[in-house]
Amino acid sequence: MRIPKSALFLLIAAFLFSACSNDEKPAASAENRNTVSRLPEPLRYHKAVEVKPGLTLDVISWGRGSESVGGFLILRSDSTHLKYRSFSEELDGKIVDVWNMDMDSDGNPELFIQAQGEGEGSYLNMYVYEFSESGSAQELNFPNLSSASKKGYKGGDTLYVKDGKLIREFPVEITAEDTKANTTPARKQLEYGLRSNSFTVKEIEAAEDEN
Repeated sequence: MRIPKSALFLLIAAFLFSACSNDEKPAASAENRNTVSRLPEPLRYHKAVEVKPGLTLDVISWGRGSESVGGFLILRSDSTHLKYRSFSEELDGKIVDVWNMDMDSDGNPELFIQAQGEGEGSYLNMYVYEFSESGSAQELNFPNLSSASKKGYKGGDTLYVKDGKLIREFPVEITAEDTKANTTPARKQLEYGLRSNSFTVKEIEAAEDEN
């Protein structure tokens, strides 16, 4: 979904107005290039991710009414080659983090947008885009949970990167039968890799519940 240029102009203008009118906002520094900004309605979230010097991806979300749905916008600024592009899409959930990686080591960065539902049993939605050197973006389908992995799933996902892999960890609900058989862990861990623009996923050693 691409938004009209007029709407894009208003969105960016609102962002710039907010950035210029906030006297308490600290100045950007070399140690804080990836920043999260507070924006006025209908804007909800902004984070600037510096992929490399001269190449920055700004992610902005917006919406009115429902807090669980909205839209997001990706602004790609290549100041080295003076190339600027934008991409937009509908958003299910609320953005909680944005980061970039090159999981398949092909030289093209992937932008990860992590969205989460609210409340107990909140779900995870991932939006992933790979950007080519020319600036074009390809959406990569993040795999859904398999039937086995989904067993006992109740949201509350945690994501982190380890050894170039994306690790997803979440608590699972244990039934009385599972407790008796001692076969279901308190948490599950999934490891994601990327090969030829397709994600691989496998369940790894599960963490035991410390409680």
